[in-house]
Amino acid sequence: MSLEIRAFGRSHVGQVRGRNEDTLAVEPSQGIVVVADGMGGAPAGDLASALAVQEVARALHEGEGMKVALTRANRKILGTAEGQPALSGMGTTITALRVFADEARFVLGHVGDSRAYLLSDGTFSQISRDHTMVRDMVEAGKIPASAEREHPLGHILTRVLGTEESVELDLSEGPVHAGCSFLLCSDGLVKVMEDTEVEGWIRRTRSEPLEALVDAMIEEGNERGAPDNLTVAFLTLEEPGQL
Repeated sequence: MSLEIRAFGRSHVGQVRGRNEDTLAVEPSQGIVVVADGMGGAPAGDLASALAVQEVARALHEGEGMKVALTRANRKILGTAEGQPALSGMGTTITALRVFADEARFVLGHVGDSRAYLLSDGTFSQISRDHTMVRDMVEAGKIPASAEREHPLGHILTRVLGTEESVELDLSEGPVHAGCSFLLCSDGLVKVMEDTEVEGWIRRTRSEPLEALVDAMIEEGNERGAPDNLTVAFLTLEEPGQL
């Protein structure tokens, strides 16, 4: 019998930005969660993130694989911006999760610095890699990991959707089982919460309603000043009949 999925998410403009350039899709019945963060400062970042999320969700609904879905989203943004100077240079991050409950597996597609975390068998881990200049510096041993979160170059992305004809995609997959919990978020959450705090929140999904947790996380982020848009989404898997 297939596992059952719970999922919920919300996006908030935060305390500083004038508009919300994040876009979110959450479809529990399809096992789909997609988070996109339009490029800050670039023209029409909110449009880029909306186009990406819509196209990825549409492609997944049509039965396409994650690679095709993200590639279609990249082309959609490029095509929309073509011949429109006001839209030139728009782009977005994308972190897209598809859980196949009947097959007990997940697929993740990722570009940029929005994040995906997984709690499985009691182990918490970030399952996406930040495509940022600072992450490259950490992995090259040029700066310590402890300096990454507050580094002045932390906003510089090395990969996004929508600015080049070809983009390198991070694609991964793995098994899931009852008790697994995913958290997807934009970098606005990461700016105000340490990973140890994020871990504490995701562990609470085993005993608390997702809606209340999402709202509480966003409220906490706003109380800390939320310099960027905040987007948070959970997806959890349960044994049949537990929902």
